[in-house]
Amino acid sequence: MAEDDTNDLHSQIQKNCFPINRMTEEITNYLEKTGVISKVTDVLKLLYEMDEKPDDPLEFMRMNMAEVIPEKMELTKLEEEYDIVMQEIAKLQQENMNMTKRLEELETNESDNIEEINSKENTVFGLSDNNEK
Repeated sequence: MAEDDTNDLHSQIQKNCFPINRMTEEITNYLEKTGVISKVTDVLKLLYEMDEKPDDPLEFMRMNMAEVIPEKMELTKLEEEYDIVMQEIAKLQQENMNMTKRLEELETNESDNIEEINSKENTVFGLSDNNEK
């Protein structure tokens, strides 16, 4: 009777595990067809072959999986362009501040020069603030 119980238990385990085995097989087939297993294997191989192992192997895998994706290269290129544009903006802002300061200096000098010229003209023509009154 103990043998019958063992056989029943064994058949129940197989019956209950069969859907899990089938699901595992389906997922494995899907991952093989889409190239995921190949890519993961390549990254794991890189990790294995490294002399100095990274502190965070999951981050290593994330970064190396991302390198396989073409969008990663485009993102890197866009980040570089962004940095260049931001540097150019900073440079132009500095130039703008310098030009604004220079313009203010020139306007101050011009108004001082105009006052000086008017004062000289008044002196040349014999006019003064006292004579006008």
